[in-house]
Amino acid sequence: MERIALRELRNQASRVVRRARGGERLIITVDGVPAAEIGPVKTAERATSLDELIATGGVVAPRVRTAPPPPGPAPAPSGRSSSDVLRELRER
Repeated sequence: MERIALRELRNQASRVVRRARGGERLIITVDGVPAAEIGPVKTAERATSLDELIATGGVVAPRVRTAPPPPGPAPAPSGRSSSDVLRELRER
């Protein structure tokens, strides 16, 4: 995210707001210290997508995009059938 000094914001507010409206997020600094953030307004019509977050540095993209493995079967207590365990759980 780009940093902009408060003085620059005062002098070029229109340009900075146009950049924010265009999707950029900017950090406003006072004496070099981050004080505020300016960016696009989030509305129902314009929800932030994952691709936008990756592009603006809001999140880091995963190295490999794979689906998680399906869960394995849960072990049943020894000596009992899964039907007995299910029946017991449903009676609670």
